[in-house]
Order: sequence, then structure tokens, then C-alpha cells
Amino acid sequence: MSRLIGQKTDYLGIFNYFQKDKHFSSVGKLLGKGSFGEVRDIAVKNKIMAGKVVKMKNFEKNGEYIAYDLRGQNIIKINRIIQKNIDGEDYFLIIMEKAILRDLGKLTDYFHNHNLLKLIFNPFNEVAGDNLIRFYSKQIVNAMEILHRSNYVHFDLKPENLLISISLIIKLSDFSLLKKINEKEMLKIPGGTNGYLTLEYYNKKDKITAEEARKQDYFGFGATLFFLKYGKQMIKYKKGDENDYNKMTMLNGLERELFTIRKGKFTDQDFIDFILALLGYTPNDRPNFEQIYRNKWLNKNLDELNQIFWGFEYDEEKLIMELQKNDYLIEREKTINKKPSRFKFKKNKKRN
Repeated sequence: MSRLIGQKTDYLGIFNYFQKDKHFSSVGKLLGKGSFGEVRDIAVKNKIMAGKVVKMKNFEKNGEYIAYDLRGQNIIKINRIIQKNIDGEDYFLIIMEKAILRDLGKLTDYFHNHNLLKLIFNPFNEVAGDNLIRFYSKQIVNAMEILHRSNYVHFDLKPENLLISISLIIKLSDFSLLKKINEKEMLKIPGGTNGYLTLEYYNKKDKITAEEARKQDYFGFGATLFFLKYGKQMIKYKKGDENDYNKMTMLNGLERELFTIRKGKFTDQDFIDFILALLGYTPNDRPNFEQIYRNKWLNKNLDELNQIFWGFEYDEEKLIMELQKNDYLIEREKTINKKPSRFKFKKNKKRN
């Protein structure tokens, strides 16, 4: 069996090597792939799980290895990590829960492009309901709390790494860049995804504090909120751009989009204040976790959200549509219902 196709690693072949050792009974469809490996469906004792194969010399320094003991409702659970040497190369199989229904990026893209509410005349030009955004945002904050309480930073928080389980629970995944932080030590930003990276990264700031590291995740959270609200990535890059060009792209894009956010005439002002703070140019401009957790916008309508969630607990489609309803459309509907009808019907005259 060939392990290489041209210069690329045949990861399906590597999966088959692990399968021969009976670590799982079958391998299924491709769920995702990156520069270090790929993720596929696997069956372990008749249970469908996700398997990720990676090739790395110093895997002990990899975030997936560090995240092995992480536990929490909004965190993907890693069950086993198995090492195997194949033709002189070290490969690792990471077996984890398969909680994915779809990633948050694809779900948001679907509802922005196939929003049934667009069939209704909407003068406010709003595309995502605040309740839907708030519903997912609360869970993202819970995931960040689990990490930061355990002194970890994700460094790649974005919609594609926020998976949604069949019960609509957010599961933070892909811990490749995860780092353990120490309040007394400085560390370097390991990288991330263009569009979700901070200005500090492009300024090549070699060392940042533990709190500045946490605020890398907060910026990623802000960029994710932008994606949820506006249905597009905040800052787009061309492949192969040099770092200096990326820095200018980031600055220009951020300035442009922050201006767009400030102009949000019909957007909740509390939401505008929240996202502007998260997308601050420097770590000092961004809120700390306590300020995020207690944010006014994030904690609006909690009773209403709980009522909606439990009311549609077993019907995912209806639940999402109910959460997707735009607050302004609801208010508009109430106003319309209060107005008297313009049409007056004459009573039929009685015939003699």
C-alpha cells in the first residue's frame, strides 16, 4: 500500500494501517483535513466516532496531546491517543466523540443564504436574529471558560472549529494550537487563521502575557460574532500574501468593518458595543472574561431563550427557526397588528 501520493501523505492508507491493528472496525467518510492530518468517521465497538490522524515528530508539544484531559459540555472529548510508527514516520490516531451535525460556519452560511424570513419584507436589512446569535454565543463563552479556567488558550477560535451536536450543543474542536499558559511566564502567539488573528500577531510581537494570550481567543470570538451577524468573514486574505501585506489587509479590513458595525442603525446598540470591544486593536482595548460573562447584550432575554429551547427540544429545525426570528421583525409584526385595517367593507343592503 502506497503511503504517499506524489508529495502528499495518503492519510486514508494510514487509517487502514491503524484499522489492521483493530483500534477501530471500519473507516468512513472524510470530515475535514488540514496541514497536519485529516479527520474521518470511524466505528469503535459499533459506535460512530471521529478519528484524526496526524503526522508529527514532537506530538507531545501538540495541542491535541495537551487537550487529552479537557472535559466539559462544550468541548469535544478526546477518548484515546494511539501512536504508530509507519515506515520510519510517527503517526498518531486521536479517537474523539463525533458530536458534529455541521460546523457553525456552514450552518450560519446556510441560514444567511436560505433565510425564510427574507420572504418577509424587511426594511431593517437584518439577516440574523439576536436570539440565535446569543444562543450560540453563550455556549462559546462557556467553552472559553472551561479552557481558561484550566489555564489553556485555543488560539484558533473560529466558526469552522465550533461543531454543533445533534442536540444543538456547541462543541469546540481542533486543539492543534492549544497552549498551556502560566501567569508568570510570557509566550509567543503560535499562529491561527487569517481573518481571526489579532494585530499583535502581525506586529510579530514575540512575547505576550497570559491575559494577552486569552484575549487572542476573545478577538476570535468577536470575529465569529461578526460572521454570525453579517454572514461573511470579517477580513479576507489571498493565499500566499506576505506577512506585511497581511498586516495592512488586516488593518484596512478591520477599520472598514468596524465602521460598518458603528453604522448599524437598526442593530442593538448593546451588541454593537460588545462586538466593538471584542475586536479592539490592542489587548488592553478588549474586555476580560468577567466583563464578557456579565455583558449586558449576552445576558438579555435568558428566560425567553430557555423557554424557546425547551419548547422545541426534540425538533432541531423548528428550534433554529424560532431562534432565528429577528427581534425587529417581531416588533414590526406587533406594530402592524395594532394598526387598524385600511380596508372598510360595506355592509350589504337588505333587499326588499
